[in-house]
Amino acid sequence: MLVLMAAFLSGQSTSASINGNVKKEDGKALAGVEVTVTNIKNNAVTTTTTGKKGTFRLLSLAPSLYQLSFDLEGYQSYVASGIQFSMEQSITLRIKLKKKE
Repeated sequence: MLVLMAAFLSGQSTSASINGNVKKEDGKALAGVEVTVTNIKNNAVTTTTTGKKGTFRLLSLAPSLYQLSFDLEGYQSYVASGIQFSMEQSITLRIKLKKKE
């Protein structure tokens, strides 16, 4: 019990986070991209949308195995599978989407 209290009081977290940005092939930011994060173990889904500068952030994800998808009309979808998070882990992703032909 003391260990848990010490961890809580020191501000430590048992969750993971993902942040990053999505750009066009030419390097320009893509706003409005839907970012979907699926927990493979329990099928929980979290979504967000990129902002003006193409950035996104997802906080408080449970340590688990995830799949991420990035979707915007007029662009090819991008899927990243098999992303494993540990406690207190944070990753940054840089994604480029191609225009549909």
